[in-house]
Formats: sequence, C-alpha cells, structure tokens
Amino acid sequence: MLDKVMKNEVEKNNYQAELLFNRLQKRYKHLKKWAKRSQVTCYRLYDKDIPEIPLAIDLYTLVSSIGKEDEIYLRLFLYQRPYEKAEELEQAWLMTMAQSAANAIGINVSNVIIKTRKRQRGTAQYEKEKDTTQIEGIVREQDLIFSVNLSDYLDTGLFFDHRPLRKIVKESCLDKSILNLFCYTGAFSVYAAAGGASSVDSVDLSNTYIDWAKKNMVLNGFTKKDYNFIRQDVTEFLETTKKRWDIIVLDPPTFSNSKNTKGTLDINRDWIKLVTQCLNLLKDGGVLYFSTNSRQLVWDPEKLPKVTKRNKIIQITDLTLQTIPEDFRNKKIHRCWKLTIGK
Repeated sequence: MLDKVMKNEVEKNNYQAELLFNRLQKRYKHLKKWAKRSQVTCYRLYDKDIPEIPLAIDLYTLVSSIGKEDEIYLRLFLYQRPYEKAEELEQAWLMTMAQSAANAIGINVSNVIIKTRKRQRGTAQYEKEKDTTQIEGIVREQDLIFSVNLSDYLDTGLFFDHRPLRKIVKESCLDKSILNLFCYTGAFSVYAAAGGASSVDSVDLSNTYIDWAKKNMVLNGFTKKDYNFIRQDVTEFLETTKKRWDIIVLDPPTFSNSKNTKGTLDINRDWIKLVTQCLNLLKDGGVLYFSTNSRQLVWDPEKLPKVTKRNKIIQITDLTLQTIPEDFRNKKIHRCWKLTIGK
C-alpha cells in the first residue's frame, strides 16, 4: 500500500514538474527580452501561475566583473499550503520542482535557492537564517546597481514590485528634498539621488538595513553630505522631526513588533495616523507616495483632509495599476496612492 502511495506521489510530481518546465520556458523567453530592454537583471519569473504548484520563482543574474560571465540564480519560494503535507513528501516535491526550474532556465540545480514563505506576523521575515552558504552579489535595475543577498534572509534587499514607483520618484525629484521612510536597503533613496534630489533622508530602525542602504548609495557613486541615514523608529521620527520635504515615500510593513519599539505597527489600523503625519511634513505642493501590500487595509480618503493641520486641498491619485511591473502576474501585489498637498 505504501509503495503504491509513493508511486502515485512520484507520478504526480513528475507531471507537475513537466507543467512547470513548460510554463517557465515560455515566461523566460518573454521576460528575457523585456529585461534586456529595461536594463533589469532580476525579476519575478513565476507566481503561482498553476494553482497546484504554489510557488513563486525569482530570477537573479548577478553582474560579474569584467572578464567573467554573469551567473544566474533562481530563488524558489513555497507558499504555505492550506493543508498539511508530510515533510518528507514536501521536500521530495520541492527538489523535483527545483530541478525542473533549473532545467527550464539552463542552470545547475545548485543555483536554485529554496525558501518557505509562511503566513506570519511580527519580525520573523527579517531574521538572518543560520547555516546557509552565503550568496551575495550585484544586480542591475534601470541603469542603477544594488547589492543583494540571496541566501541569508527571506527577502534579498530589493523588492521587485516597486520598480515602476522607483522610476516615478526618480523622474519627479530634481532639486527636491526626499524623505524615504521604512527605507529598508535604500532603493528609493538611490533612485532619488539618481534623479537629482537636493537632499535624501532615509529612515529605518534596523542597523543592518541602514548600513545596506549606505552601501547601495556608495555603489552608485552617491556620497555627498546631503544624503542622510537615520536609524530611528519611524513613528518616533514622525512625531519629533521639525523638517519638511517636497516628496515623502511611505512603504511600511504590514505589521511590525520590533523589540526596539514601544508598541506595534499594524498598517491596517495605523495608516491614517502615518499618512496624516506625512502630509503635515510636506511643503506646499509636496507629494506623498503611500504604498501597502496589505489587502485588508480599508482605504478611506475622506478621513484625511479632516485631520491635516493646514487648510489645504489634497489631490489623491490611485497609482496602483501603473505601478505594477511587467513581470508580476499578481496585479494585487500592492496598492499605491499619490497624495499632493495644494499650494
């Protein structure tokens, strides 16, 4: 009986591996051309396109030094299944999918990094994983370069889905002051510097991310004194700062309960306060870009004009559709709004 179960499992795995292989070959052929045109060397290749294969697969081409070939890696995420599956069977399935993905792209299976993305709250996604072979390198995105870590964390240092919004910020920040909140590894800050911002302030509570953001700025040659990195809880920063900015980028985590903060951040509950605080720190004519990955957040712009300190009209534009990139099949990956303070 057990042998029959295992045989059925192997047959099912092989069938799904073939489905995945065909899908990846098709997507890779399409996206490889788009990526070359867009100067992008890392992108989302597959995201649960086939329901019975609940994976996300990201492709990273690490840019090598002159004289060496670039190296391609895949990061394969298993989303938490809605049902229990024996660990041994799950691991066998994952290895079969990893081999299929490697074959589809034409790389060695050792260049496929497997992660498990669980539904979780708190700060677990930011913790460094132990006993992993470290894989770091440089990727290119729209004429800029970024340091990524493919092995140590669940996230690598660059969120693909905000690529279009980063470009929007870059194209609108010439000679303007920029505040990047929850800056993570500073991608928005790098884009702002590349766009000719007069100053860039980057705020994050994590020493690791502040150092990473500094590294990304230096990699792109941005070292002037008006690029400031502030290690502080964002909510405390918003309550104490006296400065005002032309553009603020607010892309908070959905939930955070860091041990270094007094309370918890729940964006579904706290977005009104955060957005209002940001609006009050904008100069007249200033712009706030607010983005969230939460699908539970109830967006109600009527609550915002009533609580701003200045009697100014707030123009709100939904940028969601135009900020979803080419490589994302999931059009609900985030929501994004542009809020402009009247002059």
